[in-house]
Amino acid sequence: MEYMAELKKNSKPSPPTKYTKVYRPKGHKSDGRIISWAYFNDLSCYAIKREKGIQYFRYPHDFKTLPAFEVNQLARLKLLYSESSGLSEWFERQLQYEYRKKWVNFKPQIPTRYIHKEKVHPVTKKPLIVLKWKPPTIMKKIPLRKMIQDFSDQFKWWYYDGRTGEAVIVLCKEGSWETIRVFDPLWLTNLSEQDVTTLYKCQPFFEVADIDQALQYVKVIRICFAFDIHAGVNWKTRTKEMLKTN
Repeated sequence: MEYMAELKKNSKPSPPTKYTKVYRPKGHKSDGRIISWAYFNDLSCYAIKREKGIQYFRYPHDFKTLPAFEVNQLARLKLLYSESSGLSEWFERQLQYEYRKKWVNFKPQIPTRYIHKEKVHPVTKKPLIVLKWKPPTIMKKIPLRKMIQDFSDQFKWWYYDGRTGEAVIVLCKEGSWETIRVFDPLWLTNLSEQDVTTLYKCQPFFEVADIDQALQYVKVIRICFAFDIHAGVNWKTRTKEMLKTN
């Protein structure tokens, strides 16, 4: 507790959301503030959840390609599911250690400074200094996680957990309660056809402040229901049908 209190005491407010708009690598869009991050042992990758999109990282050293102010924020957040891998637990501790020591060994990306040739500061009248970051090293393809199939007869409700940034599906069978936590909304495309219908008919619970994030899961389920997308579907065939419909 004292350790986490020290991190919180030394923490600084995160920069405005506009700074993260530099993340627009080809074929992938994600921006906004960081909500949470996690390690998935079955997928062998890390993931950062933002307000608009999720970034997947294969190796710990890939986080060096993030700006320093964002790595600072990761050090102040709990890495979800780190207990599933000794490497991820070590990386979480190492990141917090480097944060306290001002990045001695693990050095995040340093932006390139440019002097703007046209714009000037409104007060000092000097040319503006522009900081540019390179796109981070992320995975090119979104890994789909295997989901529990045919749970409709056990389904009770589902809700959005604002603390971890996940959708939580609550199940109960013969007095035994179980939850399915969904970090990425696109993982819902890997549910069975019956389970997609079940979630479509039942709206999730969420706090008013989390409405934008919760609706991302709702939108995916609606698309799955409308275009008959579920586990076992031939995506190439389904995509062609969707293009013909549009």
